[in-house]
Amino acid sequence: MSNIVVSGTGSASLSALIQQYYMPVLYDNIFKKSHPLLALLKGKAKTFNGREIVVPIEYASGGASVWGDRHGLGSAYTPSIADIAMTASYKPSMLTGHFLLTKEETLLMNSPQAIKNIVGAKVKNLQKGMEKTVAENLFVTAPAEDAWSPISGLLSAGSYDDSDSPANTIHVGGINSSSYSWWKTPVLNYASFSDASGDSPDSGSVVDHITEANMVDASKNTYILRILAKGVANAKAQTGENPDIILVPQYLFDLIENEIDPRKTGSKMSERMGSLGFTGLNFRGIDIVADQDMVTAQATSGDNEHLDGKIYFINTNYLHMFFNSGAKFTASDMIEDTKSNTFVQKVHAYGNLVVTNRKAHCVVTNLYSPNDYA
Repeated sequence: MSNIVVSGTGSASLSALIQQYYMPVLYDNIFKKSHPLLALLKGKAKTFNGREIVVPIEYASGGASVWGDRHGLGSAYTPSIADIAMTASYKPSMLTGHFLLTKEETLLMNSPQAIKNIVGAKVKNLQKGMEKTVAENLFVTAPAEDAWSPISGLLSAGSYDDSDSPANTIHVGGINSSSYSWWKTPVLNYASFSDASGDSPDSGSVVDHITEANMVDASKNTYILRILAKGVANAKAQTGENPDIILVPQYLFDLIENEIDPRKTGSKMSERMGSLGFTGLNFRGIDIVADQDMVTAQATSGDNEHLDGKIYFINTNYLHMFFNSGAKFTASDMIEDTKSNTFVQKVHAYGNLVVTNRKAHCVVTNLYSPNDYA
């Protein structure tokens, strides 16, 4: 390492060094301390090698079951092909980042420690940039064409789902939810519920959002802890499994923290999130974490400003992160820029987020959540 010089074949040597020693570190560290949901998904990431990511769906009926007596006699049993045999297909997307080394920096890299100081800092900055790019795309309703599938599209209605007009239709996983009711995530829009449903915040009214006053009023069905309870109930209705993480904007996180009574529930803080380096609340054994990148997907002006806060109830057993084995935060060859004294090193990650059971989650919409809170 001490004899590497970035010129001629030396640039190839440095590229190899970065690939061998620094890319594994980047892969190990990315998302680990910056984003709780991505950290959980990255911790159990899978690999693929084809043009598509094809996964089996994990919840539809597996066929008929019948009872028999102790002699093995009973109703006739005929195995049948069922919806559980279907698969969902997702197109991978390329995430690309880069860092620059100046000619002066390459001249200073004359020892292993000097290389570590310079390249280590460059890779760390690259990591932060790639983390931010993925996190900001996670909740948008109109993602870039080649971006990773956002949670908002995988789990709720929007321009990424098949509930829109045919011109905007992108069937999640290639499955049309209008033909398969089990391929739909429960979406609870409290603001649109009528008084007859028992969920309207004020008698005889239908509002455009749920205010803070209604979310902290324990006498109303829009009380924030009741909203959480109903979201959990909807997320577990199909599988019987609780979601394992609830994502909220920072404003709603602080509001929930103020409402949880540790005298009734025990410690209000999540031990699992604490062990991962994040601050989380505990609601019925489910982690609640604040994700400020949710706010970047909210409306920033107009009638919906501050009014389209959401809560995501997610079961990570049915949400997965895939990487291509040949582009798993992999560095390309270092290239010298022809117009400046700099060398460019690109880093690629080819993959996507996929869902195998859309009904094992829930989304609550139209809650007051000021986008200038933090």
